[in-house]
Amino acid sequence: MESLVEDVGGWGRFQWFMVGTIKWGMMPIAWSMMQMAFAGLVPDWWCLPDSPLNSSHGNWSRDNNTYQVCKIPGSGGQSCDGHVVFDTSVRTVVNEWSLVCDLKYVKSMMTSLQMGGVLIGALMSGQVADTFGRRLTVYVTLLCHCTTSLVAAFSVTWQMFIVMRVLIGVTLGVYLVASFSYPIEFVSPKYRQVVAFLPGWSAGVSIFALTAWLAPNWSYVHIGSAVLGVPYLFTWFVIPESFRWLATKGRLDEAEAVLERVARINGRAKPRDVRKRLQQVAEEERRTGQGRRYTYLDVYRGWRMAVTTLVLNGVWFSLSFCYYGISFGVTGLSGNIYLNIFLMTLVEIPPNFSTIFLANRLGRRWTCLIFFTLCSVSSFGILVVNETVSAGSKGVATTVLAMVSKLAVGAAWLGVLTFTSELYPTVIRNLGYGASNTVSRVGGALAPVLLNMDTTEEVVRGYIVVGSLMAASGAACLLLRETKGQALQDSISVKVNTDEVEDEKKADWGSNGDVIGGDKAGPVWTVTGDKVKAEGLEVNGIVSVRL
Repeated sequence: MESLVEDVGGWGRFQWFMVGTIKWGMMPIAWSMMQMAFAGLVPDWWCLPDSPLNSSHGNWSRDNNTYQVCKIPGSGGQSCDGHVVFDTSVRTVVNEWSLVCDLKYVKSMMTSLQMGGVLIGALMSGQVADTFGRRLTVYVTLLCHCTTSLVAAFSVTWQMFIVMRVLIGVTLGVYLVASFSYPIEFVSPKYRQVVAFLPGWSAGVSIFALTAWLAPNWSYVHIGSAVLGVPYLFTWFVIPESFRWLATKGRLDEAEAVLERVARINGRAKPRDVRKRLQQVAEEERRTGQGRRYTYLDVYRGWRMAVTTLVLNGVWFSLSFCYYGISFGVTGLSGNIYLNIFLMTLVEIPPNFSTIFLANRLGRRWTCLIFFTLCSVSSFGILVVNETVSAGSKGVATTVLAMVSKLAVGAAWLGVLTFTSELYPTVIRNLGYGASNTVSRVGGALAPVLLNMDTTEEVVRGYIVVGSLMAASGAACLLLRETKGQALQDSISVKVNTDEVEDEKKADWGSNGDVIGGDKAGPVWTVTGDKVKAEGLEVNGIVSVRL
């Protein structure tokens, strides 16, 4: 398959257009993911029982004894319910439904339930994309995202809003998984990191910060997210299905047509033996997979495969927990919240260049280790600053180190995105990617609750946790095999000697997708246990094994 990609153009006009289009679709997704950083903002508020609820906040200060108190001053403990006056310069869900005092818990619950929806979406995505195709999954998901975002903008109760945020979260989870593996299947190994590099996510969050600043109303921001995704839907008519997925499903005519189209757009001639090579992939999948539907169990099958997947699960959990903990904790930093969100996102873009360079020079593992280490050091640096720097400079120093941590964890995640997709064959690539993405959403859901950073003390404690998790993740990456420059596998295939079934620990991937032995062994995808019963087609003294 890799030779076919090179023949039709491993990185040409088609790939630029396709990857750019997918990254365009990522912008409203990123926007929605970060919505609660603004929508959950708590505006200044006062308990004013003797004043009309539409009173201006301008005559009151934070030093007033009515500022953010839940009991009416001098009332003997009477609740302030129904007497809360908010700063009206910003409109968030907090002042929309008075989510303070007894309802204070609702804000963090909204974010956690949204991330729970992302988890559900990520869990669904692998199975859906591998069953129904990458293209249909990506476009239907974005259509659903636009619809749910628009409905959320007109929520009439906070309960309705929570339901819509969960549904939005599901669409986010599905898109984040399916949209990454999709374009990677069209590019050559040298350019896979570019797919992760193009800053669709960063652009989306930056536009979100600008929009929230210009129109500080949670409803308008939701409408903007929906509108941003609508033009993307029309690219359905020009972006084709993955030819790799089509080939593994035996839909050879469609796969051949896609390759012919890619070659034409890239100014290449159609490969003469394209049908033959596609037939080989279909035959291999038919022989090894017997047309069965793969499940998440397949990415944990065999001890080495299980170790690889479990390591990735742990790394993804840590990345998500730390990334969203830092992102949603931006309100605890000094300075303007809109500027902080914008800068926190902007600092992620420059490291993207170094990620591409390092990943292609040093390899995926060492690139990830470098950025994990940088994040860990800068996070622990916040503790040092808190203990040693004067109060006047502490806020600025903490914000700078927080931004370094954010850029490092973002760069590490970019490296891990590509790394994860390269470790799985086409037939279970979305399942493998989806398994880790699903686990990461558990981290994302827990982050707003366990990594709450609304105060200075909570910020310091939070970054100690971030530093520890990033250090552990960097060490864990060294347990994974290097994939730099290696061909993507398309089917699950294992070959063993007929005289003696080798222990799976001695197996290795060959250039054609088969296991041939050696020290550079990758995960063995289908062996369960140390010994297996050989079944299948015998070729030159070895047999293909189907389990």
